[in-house]
Amino acid sequence: MSNRWGIELNGPEADQKAWLMLLKPPFDPFVEEVKDERGDYLALRSSAFDGMTTSEEVHRAAKQLFNTLNVVMSKNADTDPVTNGAVIEFVPDAQPRRHNYLEAEGITVRLRVGIAEITVKDAQGNVVEPTPAPSRAQLWMRAAALEPEIGSALRYLQDKPSWFELYKAYEAIKNMPNGGISDSEIKRFTQTANAGERHHPNEKIKPHKRPMELWEARALLTQWVSAAIEHILGKNP
Repeated sequence: MSNRWGIELNGPEADQKAWLMLLKPPFDPFVEEVKDERGDYLALRSSAFDGMTTSEEVHRAAKQLFNTLNVVMSKNADTDPVTNGAVIEFVPDAQPRRHNYLEAEGITVRLRVGIAEITVKDAQGNVVEPTPAPSRAQLWMRAAALEPEIGSALRYLQDKPSWFELYKAYEAIKNMPNGGISDSEIKRFTQTANAGERHHPNEKIKPHKRPMELWEARALLTQWVSAAIEHILGKNP
């Protein structure tokens, strides 16, 4: 992984801490603490920035990376969105250089329970350090890198997706394993989405006799994406 580039994290402190806890090195992507003349802050490092030569390239790549990561973290740690701040250029034997880009981003703040840290001790009371392993969030990001359609589906599931976005996610992963979702539920989803939500009902597109609620559709697509991720990771241990 290149050591040249990183992206400053912006957002609620609790959400930034969740990123720090679940995105640890040496696995990709990871968050590290940075110290410079302006104080301490967190930066995301990723192999997605490898080979890039300008901060503009890194800034553009970071937008899609953060979109995907925000969905992954919301599904795995119930976080609110964290936004990409300045591009950080790490220079050997010097202070990191900051390349600032203005972004109009809204931040949602809410109260919730933090992530619990579990400490394991042996019979003598000594702390047993766990074997380093990628977090579930990092595994999801690996699956998105291995199968771009998974990354596409995840981005469509950002925040509270509409029927249009859910159907786009469905189109991205409809040929992947779905975790046992029945054909009847898939038909119920597609018929609800097409009859009234995406198109006006007509002779060819008729409403389902038991239309699916939006929250049900969101849960169905989340299950489908999760199953597709497990399938991809199983094929690429």
